[in-house]
Amino acid sequence: MKTEEFKQQVQNLGYKTIDGSSDGKRVTQVHILDNEILIAKVSTMIQYRLSTMNNKIGKRHSELFDLLVTYAKTPIKNRS
Repeated sequence: MKTEEFKQQVQNLGYKTIDGSSDGKRVTQVHILDNEILIAKVSTMIQYRLSTMNNKIGKRHSELFDLLVTYAKTPIKNRS
């Protein structure tokens, strides 16, 4: 899954996406916000890396979670 395709599908579900950085220098993550609250992050640089470790994500985010997993499983070379 391409990164821009992932972002668009997330936005189509009603969430906001912003580019994030783990090193403060370059875009290395996509942050997902629900009502301006960060609920998930997924790496753009490392396959299989994602985070939903907070109390704001739950069962109602099932479709989003599936998208996060699909994108996280996509090989880096196939994302651009």
